[in-house]
Amino acid sequence: MASHELSIVIPVLNDTEPLRRLLTTIPADPQVDIVVVNGGAAEERLNAICRRPDLRLLTSAPGRGHQMNVGASAASGRWIVFLHADTRLPPQWSDEIRRASADPAVVGGSFRFRLDSAAWQARLIERAVDRRVRWLDLAYGDQALFVRRDVFDAIGGYREWPLMEDIEFVRRLRRAGKLYHSTQPVLTSARRWEYDGWWRRSASNVMLQALFFAGVAPERLANWYSHTPRRSTREALLVLARVPSDTRGKSRLTRDLGGDHLELRRALLLDTLDASRAIAGADLFVAFEPADSIAEMRGLVGDRARLFPQQGDTLGDRMRNAFGHLFAAGYSTVVMIGSDLPSLPTFHLAQAFQYLRDRPDALVIGPATDGGYYLIGLRRPCPALFTSIAWSTADVLTTTTSIAETCGLTVSFVSPWHDVDTVDDLRRVLRDPHGATQTRAWASAHPHEPNSKAPVQ
Repeated sequence: MASHELSIVIPVLNDTEPLRRLLTTIPADPQVDIVVVNGGAAEERLNAICRRPDLRLLTSAPGRGHQMNVGASAASGRWIVFLHADTRLPPQWSDEIRRASADPAVVGGSFRFRLDSAAWQARLIERAVDRRVRWLDLAYGDQALFVRRDVFDAIGGYREWPLMEDIEFVRRLRRAGKLYHSTQPVLTSARRWEYDGWWRRSASNVMLQALFFAGVAPERLANWYSHTPRRSTREALLVLARVPSDTRGKSRLTRDLGGDHLELRRALLLDTLDASRAIAGADLFVAFEPADSIAEMRGLVGDRARLFPQQGDTLGDRMRNAFGHLFAAGYSTVVMIGSDLPSLPTFHLAQAFQYLRDRPDALVIGPATDGGYYLIGLRRPCPALFTSIAWSTADVLTTTTSIAETCGLTVSFVSPWHDVDTVDDLRRVLRDPHGATQTRAWASAHPHEPNSKAPVQ
């Protein structure tokens, strides 16, 4: 006899960090038990996060269908919810299942599908899923499927297939009775779409489903899927720059030096691009402003980098949109720097890319000496990193790392470095014997400046 009203079964395979974040959103409830079924190797960290009295951690052979059957066998609830590790239940999820339970004709159901991305592509995918559920009465596994325990047993549980086990399960469930599709949304991670590319991932999903409905065996589909490139491995290094003729750039530096110093701003940018070009395998971009200055920037940059205009009213908006532009273009890794790093060691950039290759949920930051950062790198969009930040203050770095932790990102740091905002910063660059060729040439031609306290050399 069931001792709980509801059970949650969570199959995991190398999902320790997503599971940790998920469990923090499910408070203890005497009416609910949780069963986590690990299909991977034993891991001490997984054991640690599963140490709560309402949770059982089981181990089984890998395979989502098999793991969910193992979890259902151990679950004690009258209703079972099958939840992916990267999906979050709505706050009132248990009340929704109780509403479904009140109708004896209902044998199971699902929640509404939502993605944790602000991208417009996510809204299109969500609308397509809503229509599929409404018109076809067909929900998928990333919608937190739930089922009466006795019905699950009666229809034989999940088929232990390599793919499509959720679709086949729902089709059998419909024959057993009525489905309840909640309007409450579950929030699913968009990382698979962002990592593989929105359209590549969606097209692959649609093709697999069409072939399955046409009668192709799941084993054949799994073999095809495993040999199909599913994600981009392209890397981008992005320089955020203002065209040198725009006098708003480097205002503190030029004010201290006196005069306009267009040539200095040009030298800083060109030296930064020279340092950036040494990263093999990464496509180099310059996101420039103002947007109508492409002719000037192209004349300066030549074929060193690809160009696109910045978009947004604030620095945070422009950074967020620049990352979004490159992820939407199919890049899997993006590292962004400023345009005032003339002596930046190539090692710092190489280190940033290596951290991102090793850690899919990483945020890489290069701390600056003024409390901000000179480098930031991501494997997926994270708009929250660029909102509610007091830019050009000493709190930028600490605020950013705090936001990253709430977003579930693992923060890694490359070596600190300095950008050029003041005369003292410029002097420090000139004391460094490495790099900054064109900046040194400018300094040689301008040994004394009227408003500086001492020669810049």
